[in-house]
Amino acid sequence: MSQLSRNKVLLVIIAILFITNIVMLVLFLKIKTAHQAPQKLGFTEKLKNQVGFTPQQMAVFEPKKKVFWASVRERFDEIKKTKEDFYQYMYNPSIPDSVIESKAEIIGKQQKELDLFVIRHFKEIRTLCTPEQLPKYDSLLPPLIERMTARPERRR
Repeated sequence: MSQLSRNKVLLVIIAILFITNIVMLVLFLKIKTAHQAPQKLGFTEKLKNQVGFTPQQMAVFEPKKKVFWASVRERFDEIKKTKEDFYQYMYNPSIPDSVIESKAEIIGKQQKELDLFVIRHFKEIRTLCTPEQLPKYDSLLPPLIERMTARPERRR
């Protein structure tokens, strides 16, 4: 085989490989986008779309939501800090069990306050619902509660 015909064969092989790579890339991207989970609706969107909250109800809900999340974040930060301090006790054998027990009780108290705050918030939002909206609103809560109480890998 001459040098010229060998170069032509190599160019054809390179062109085929190049086209194959492009086709595979396009197919991979199409499959990847097809398998992506659709974006889940947030609670606010579900209140609008599924429960049927009116603009007036949303105008009352939105400020409550902002206050709620600000407070929840603050409470989570408090609990996190308390737990970090609590687990530091394991490095110091001179700390008596009574101190550890006391700190554990503080964590339990903070968690209780957070849980009571959350349930009060959802009960308050429930009062915004009309009688027709109540069953729809109530149907939103079990999956939400499941997510809140699930292990971290199941919260998505």
